Amino acid sequence: MKKIYLERSGLTVSNMCLGAMMFGTQVGESDAFAQLDLFTGMGGNFIDTSNNYAHWYPGATGDESETLLGKWLSGRKDRSELVIATKVGFDRHGKGAGLKPEQIEYWCDESLRKLGTDYIDLYYAHVDDMSIPVEEYMEAFNLLVRKGKVRALGMSNCYTWRMCEAKHFCEEKGYTDFTVNQTCYTYLDTKNGYPNPYPLNLNAGDERLSYLAENRMPLVAYSCLAGGAYDNPDRCPPKYIKGEKLKLVRSEAEKLGLAPSELVLAWLMASDRIPGRPTIIPLFSSSRLSHLESNIKMSDYRLCDEVMKKLTEARFF
Repeated sequence: MKKIYLERSGLTVSNMCLGAMMFGTQVGESDAFAQLDLFTGMGGNFIDTSNNYAHWYPGATGDESETLLGKWLSGRKDRSELVIATKVGFDRHGKGAGLKPEQIEYWCDESLRKLGTDYIDLYYAHVDDMSIPVEEYMEAFNLLVRKGKVRALGMSNCYTWRMCEAKHFCEEKGYTDFTVNQTCYTYLDTKNGYPNPYPLNLNAGDERLSYLAENRMPLVAYSCLAGGAYDNPDRCPPKYIKGEKLKLVRSEAEKLGLAPSELVLAWLMASDRIPGRPTIIPLFSSSRLSHLESNIKMSDYRLCDEVMKKLTEARFF
């Protein structure tokens, strides 16, 4: 599997990221372990979770995903080769929301305990806390790096201008800055004005993509397969415009002998060939091992220039 070096972090990650959001709730232990073993066995090392996954599942607390990952990690001897990403900032049953310094360190320690590890490779601000200045939480994140609890930092649901503020502050202070941005992004375009389900749950647009490209920050693209819409258009979330782009990706996939979702993964991973576009690392999971294996195999697939151009220049209507 191809690897990507995250500048200014010392981390090298696989060009795909395995999402562990539903591990321990919707996905039971044996199935989750099978997915993790398959992903790492095929060369993947980048695994994504959060301190609140999946608190919305009936009867869940939000501790399930990290706890299951910790159990899986405890039986392995390759911890140093893995890049485990987790997050802080979203609410979980009325507690935990926010990026105040005391919250950041408390939940970091909780994540370390549940994961059964001495350090977190990549620690995300899961959602920006607009009630406090970026300087306040960057001080706290930088302290975690200095203490050795965290190796690198990432930012998720946020405005681009807040990332820019954080960057300038860290440059002035010599602090650790955000290394990657995790944002909702896929091939299909979103409908203008469609309401976001969560605060700052924004889809990456041209401004965000341009900013990341200019600053050599990869985009970790969550919801990159649009809930299975490419293989089954009936599953397309209402915020996306189906139109000609969905028809095109399905027809081109058929010509290439690929599943439509596989072609979307190939397009995402080739996006840095487009001027003004950053490196994109698709983040996904699957309920079926066979489907997951097919997706992982796309890691080494090179999309030809002709199809890349055709997909990129397609209009959404």
